[in-house]
Amino acid sequence: MKSQNTLSNELNRREFLSTLTMATGVLALGLGAGISAAEIDLRRKLDDGRHVGISDAAYRRAQKRAQALVEQMTLDEKISQLGAQAPAIKRLSVPAYNYYTGEALHGLLHSPPVTSFPVPLALAATWNPELFLRVYTAVSDEARAYDNRDKIGLSYYSPPTLNLHRDPRWGRCEEAPGEDPCLAATVGVQMVRGMQGKNSDYLKTTACSKHFICNNTDDDRTWVSATVDPRNFWEYYTRAYRATILEGDVFTVMGAYSALNGIPCCANHFLLTDLLRHRWGFRGYVTSDCDAIDNIYDPHHYAANEAIGSAMAVLAGCDLNCGGTLQANLRAAVDQELIGEEDIALAVTRLFTVRHLLGLFDLPEKAPYTQIPFGVVDSPAHRALALEAARQSLVLLKNDSQFLPLNKTALKKVAVIGPLAGQCHLGGYSGTPLVRISPYQGIAESLGVAIYRPYITAAEMAASGGGIRLQASSEGETNLAFISNESWAEFPKTDFSGKTEFQARVSSAGNGGRIEVHLDQLDGPKACTLSVPGTGDWQKWVNVSAPLTGINGEHSMFLKFLGGNGYLLNVERLQLNPVSPPPVQPGLPEVVFKPGCTVMGQKDEKMLQEAVAAAKDADVVVLVCGVNEEVDREGHDRQTIELTGAQPELIQAIYAANPKTVLVLSTNNSVAINWEQEHLPAIICAMCAGQAQGTAIAEVLFGDYNPGGKLPCTWYRSLDQLPPIHDYDIRKGRTYLYFESDPLYPFGHGLSYTMFRLDHLQVEARALGPDEKTKVSVEITNTGRSAGAEVVQLYVTPPPSPVKRPNKQLVGFQRVELQPGEQKSVVFDLPFNEQAFWYWNEEARRFVLQPGVAKIFIGNSSANLLPAAELTLKARDQTQAEPDTLNSVAVESRVV
Repeated sequence: MKSQNTLSNELNRREFLSTLTMATGVLALGLGAGISAAEIDLRRKLDDGRHVGISDAAYRRAQKRAQALVEQMTLDEKISQLGAQAPAIKRLSVPAYNYYTGEALHGLLHSPPVTSFPVPLALAATWNPELFLRVYTAVSDEARAYDNRDKIGLSYYSPPTLNLHRDPRWGRCEEAPGEDPCLAATVGVQMVRGMQGKNSDYLKTTACSKHFICNNTDDDRTWVSATVDPRNFWEYYTRAYRATILEGDVFTVMGAYSALNGIPCCANHFLLTDLLRHRWGFRGYVTSDCDAIDNIYDPHHYAANEAIGSAMAVLAGCDLNCGGTLQANLRAAVDQELIGEEDIALAVTRLFTVRHLLGLFDLPEKAPYTQIPFGVVDSPAHRALALEAARQSLVLLKNDSQFLPLNKTALKKVAVIGPLAGQCHLGGYSGTPLVRISPYQGIAESLGVAIYRPYITAAEMAASGGGIRLQASSEGETNLAFISNESWAEFPKTDFSGKTEFQARVSSAGNGGRIEVHLDQLDGPKACTLSVPGTGDWQKWVNVSAPLTGINGEHSMFLKFLGGNGYLLNVERLQLNPVSPPPVQPGLPEVVFKPGCTVMGQKDEKMLQEAVAAAKDADVVVLVCGVNEEVDREGHDRQTIELTGAQPELIQAIYAANPKTVLVLSTNNSVAINWEQEHLPAIICAMCAGQAQGTAIAEVLFGDYNPGGKLPCTWYRSLDQLPPIHDYDIRKGRTYLYFESDPLYPFGHGLSYTMFRLDHLQVEARALGPDEKTKVSVEITNTGRSAGAEVVQLYVTPPPSPVKRPNKQLVGFQRVELQPGEQKSVVFDLPFNEQAFWYWNEEARRFVLQPGVAKIFIGNSSANLLPAAELTLKARDQTQAEPDTLNSVAVESRVV
């Protein structure tokens, strides 16, 4: 039996834990006192009365059912439900459930069939919220179709990633929809709506706004703490999250690994309860990153042990653990009176409320999404949408003397060169689509030339056994994965005549294994055995080979994998040597592909000279370079923003051999290409543009599609233009909002094959007061000879204020399609409560508006604007406002 003093100490400790993070968070970020539910404006209805998201009545019904079910659970049963892999509770007829169904960042992270769209950074270059909605509606259709068939779950840990592109060194920039909070908030809401559906009674899937919050370094994400002052927090970092909650009604938020001002995000009561729930009215559940709960104890050392860390997390408002820490430690935390059973029950109720809203406890016919057929997966409509998204995502960065588009009929030889030319570079968190068109393939097919591959891809596998699955490889192809001892794979018939060597491209994070190659059947004649070494990573590829003797004719191949325990190795492709020469295609242009170098490796003189030789007599050279997941990825930030390895040397050597060279950047991030911008005649940005990227790139090169994309982030000339990566103060020259120097390419930049004229900027009102809005309009004319799209961008500069304000800030945008000679008007409705007019006053702990004259700009990039119009903001002194009453997304606009 515990002594009275021990019990008292433990009760005091519990009270301390429940209040510590809240008090610290409030003091650190200036949250106003007196928060109450009455202050929350959920704003889940649009102005025309159409409901957005789950209705309050449906939510209350689901919550009531969840509460009734949770009340029947024992403490241990409740605790068991707080992990991503929640077990069944048979006595209550509760099935097991996977809260980490997977990722849907730009398509399902799934084996084929699946559709892969451009990554969010690429999609943001479309500046097209409606396209975002269509893309993520397609993604959620495929998610529901898989669950309807296979019961895999409906809870996804992406999209949207809302840690913005504030520093290009961050390893996960490709996941973010740009650097601007207005653009990110606007498209983030559409991601959520596409994933969760528009039914007012049932969720289609759950989207997940992550990584909450200020998690913008990855090398040290599990122990680092971001130091953020109140103005940066409220004006920049929270805006997109706020929008996805208030206007998107997202039902999952992920707490970050990192800490904010010394408090781990998953133990931060201010973030997860005061802000998310009390101020913004968040109705879903909070999940940790995997396993961020454990990190509260180690390596953050914020808790003395895992039991205290687990109690901290749940009391702070973290309901679900992606991992096992809560399940393993909450019973001890209850026994030590660090947390009460009622606190655990609240978390479980939130989880089961969402499961009820997904329709998982209803008859299938009641939930409309259970009728989505599997035929939508990788359907012709989804393939067409992937191509449309790829087209709109491409950005024409430079086009001197109208070098592009190329005239197909004048081409006799095209050299396609570069380490990413032969890869369909999908980016991180990519599924394995059956369609994967590389730039080389897209260019060849556009010219009517049959592509020549001297090897057999993993995707050509005919059958397999032992759990083998296809997945995306880091080299832009597919690979066999999850290979264990005695698993096998069959490949179609191949001609062995004259072949003396069997080669495979393989990887292994373990000790490797052996591959026996049998002919015509699994126990057929053995052609050879390959020994696979450990390569240090599942995506670090090497070639292995074995001799072939006396084999002629066509044979199907059966690969038998042998080794120790666990997963042995991956296989990306197979090749019989010597390779046969490419077939002659008379009457068609010659399309030659040479990689020239690798993305990260040092110069290979043989590869370089082969590429130079191919370029010398070509009518045009298409160079495809960039950075990929070898350079930056989840868990790894990059140290440079230049092109890596021997790529700069390759580009300069090719240009010296043939100045008729266009650079295509197949990249997952911005790159500092200063020499290339100065010397090359044309540059296209194609950021991980999805499964159809090769087709879209070819269409732009040859003029079948007029590019209209705009950069969603600033491209810097060097790291000298940036503060240290751990400095979260946007005001120190980060993003176009505060950048004072000369960028390589400005935010919003993007060229076209036609010309557009913007004129007659008009602001309807001269002054604007509380609860008022005014029309801002401009005329746009296509003065060129081609149809095309232009993005009209609306910026404001607020009145002079006592504190430093942005140079200008995006508040609205509209993508406009125009035929040659066509003219249209674009009209924006600019309200008084547009957040860009306001700033966070640290003394008042509120947003305030400084009266005075604001400047209104319209242009086609942040650096190409019409002369400013003026608008007087009327107020008595400094008008105050709550954050949730300010406009989060782009102002309403229309084309007339």
